[in-house]
Amino acid sequence: MCGACGRTTVADPALGPVRTMRQHLIVAATVNALCSGVPGTPKVKALADGWLTYGPSGASRLCRTVQELWADVIGCCADVPSLRALLERQVSYAEQAANAGLPARTALLGKALTALAVEEALE
Repeated sequence: MCGACGRTTVADPALGPVRTMRQHLIVAATVNALCSGVPGTPKVKALADGWLTYGPSGASRLCRTVQELWADVIGCCADVPSLRALLERQVSYAEQAANAGLPARTALLGKALTALAVEEALE
């Protein structure tokens, strides 16, 4: 629990021991950039204590960790081609030198989870 505001905080290995709004904004921008043009993926909005995903139907969900955020995004992908398109974007994004640091870590975590989802979908 946060001593300043009284909110319950959730540990997030991707962000480290201190979570800031700046980190949340970077993660949201990274996920939105990677999902742009991939059918079925939701939009992500940064909040002080996590992220809000919302899709075209108006449904929204609060995600408290980067892993939970990616799980929600991946769960919204309609089919294997969409998952593969997302995976290709994640790989390409993480390899670009301009995206080092938190954006690359966010993309790599998403890549690992998306690769698992593709494998499961093909079985």
